[in-house]
Amino acid sequence: MRGEGSAVSGAPGAAELRELLSEARGIVRQTRALIEAALKEGFSHRSKADGSFVTDVDIAVEEKARTLLASRFPAHRIIGEELSDTGSGQALTWVIDPIDGTKSFRHGVPLYGTLLALLHGEDPVLGIIDLPGLDRTYSAARGLGTRCNDEDLKLEDLGADEALEKEIIGIGDRQQFVSAGRANVFDALMEAHPAVRTYTDCFGHALALEGSVGAMVDFDLRLWDTMASKVLMEEAGGRYVSFQRAGEGLRDRRFDVVLGKPRVVEWVLDRITGQAEA
Repeated sequence: MRGEGSAVSGAPGAAELRELLSEARGIVRQTRALIEAALKEGFSHRSKADGSFVTDVDIAVEEKARTLLASRFPAHRIIGEELSDTGSGQALTWVIDPIDGTKSFRHGVPLYGTLLALLHGEDPVLGIIDLPGLDRTYSAARGLGTRCNDEDLKLEDLGADEALEKEIIGIGDRQQFVSAGRANVFDALMEAHPAVRTYTDCFGHALALEGSVGAMVDFDLRLWDTMASKVLMEEAGGRYVSFQRAGEGLRDRRFDVVLGKPRVVEWVLDRITGQAEA
């Protein structure tokens, strides 16, 4: 992704990133507590203008994260899925998805999570995916590697002599590809590979980080859906490829991404690059 030009100061160094990551992990621990309490006490939900669900827990989590971030980093900008942008700093921007997978959360399916990323200009330098329902937290920062809970996480590529046909290819919902004007990509992958399975939201990205799926193909994402995954995957040793569709600002852009084991990602790209729009 492009930076924001000369207005962007130098990227945080390793020591600063280590401190920022520690703070971010602490914030996510506090937002997880809100989610766990809501699951015990109950929560309400409603439909947004675009037809997607939002719960009072989404709002509470984002408000909590914003309050903690603003108190610790008052000069930083904050962008979140549910609330208006705050701050005007151009160098560092926090990006929040309070509950990625709200439909799963609402229906009691534990495959949802909280996403938090830090951008320097437009480049993500820190990312967290927290999966409360599975008690797994993935965290990374540039040059510091990726961890799952307290263990280092390193993704092994598929060996040259290993059969790619035995890998699982993860893919988002078909409606995402329809919305992106690329339903044909979904259909082509389903036809080309014997084990293409739908794993939605950040859970699918976590499966790619673990190597449980060879690659995850996820289209029509927003900024908050994908920035954490880029840092996490690249720091784990995997490959992350993004096709960005223009928008007036960061909030308005859409991203079509493929991430996972480098060899499997390359196989996917060979089959979707050049596909005519549906």
